[in-house]
Amino acid sequence: MGTADLHIHSIYSHDATTTVRAILKQATDVKLDVIAITDHDEVRGSLEAQQLAPAYGVEVIPGSEISTRDGHLVALFIKTLPPAGMSLTETLHNIGEQGGIAIAPHPFNNLPNSLSMEAVLGALVDTEVKNVLRGIETHNMGTQNFDKVVQKLSAHLPFAKIASSDAHIYWAIGAGRTEFPGKTAKDLRTALENNTTVPVPYEEELSARAILSWARRITMRQFGYASDANSLSSPILTKPISRSMIQRLRKKQDGYLPSCFYDRTRLIKPGEFNSRSSRCVK
Repeated sequence: MGTADLHIHSIYSHDATTTVRAILKQATDVKLDVIAITDHDEVRGSLEAQQLAPAYGVEVIPGSEISTRDGHLVALFIKTLPPAGMSLTETLHNIGEQGGIAIAPHPFNNLPNSLSMEAVLGALVDTEVKNVLRGIETHNMGTQNFDKVVQKLSAHLPFAKIASSDAHIYWAIGAGRTEFPGKTAKDLRTALENNTTVPVPYEEELSARAILSWARRITMRQFGYASDANSLSSPILTKPISRSMIQRLRKKQDGYLPSCFYDRTRLIKPGEFNSRSSRCVK
């Protein structure tokens, strides 16, 4: 059986703290066979991971966590990024047209950005998209205390059951994982389509610990630091975000980075973080 974590966020997500190469190292260290980097309305981290993956011995599925009008949706095996802001069914149409499939992340819990039962059932009755929505997260490390409803209801729904980390910090990667027959991304897709995946139960409650760790690390990101590792043989450390990475992040739409993001590679400009006065300079 292979193991996968299909819901991971890299530094390309505004609320995450780990570089792509650190994600790949951690995925290898915790013995995952397949991962998907699913940044918020962003695919660049996933594509970067695909290019680097051969050096780490882990396979990467191109993906993203899409903001639909009905809640978040994890898109997998996509070629281009679906537009944000469409309805769930419209987003599924887009994913299906490019040969992808989707998973409902952290659903049925009344938390912000989670899909409701009504939205998911609506997708099931749409004959053109019901075969695109293939999986449902029954275990999400970040919402452990809210997963009981979906765990009960999933027995009555025709979806593959998924456990994911929803990791925004490096050490959480693999805290939720899914077993599947085989070892490859192709094998995993077959398992999702045939509903033969197995969510692996958590060994401990991690939500509170993850929130505290995330709060510290996201503060460090605002000061220009992230969890990074130069290679598979290097440790994951808190390091300054490189000039080239800052430039890539800034290519995203306005507001992608915190308004007080401190660029350590050059002088402060109006509107950026002033480390000496600990405030935004206007």
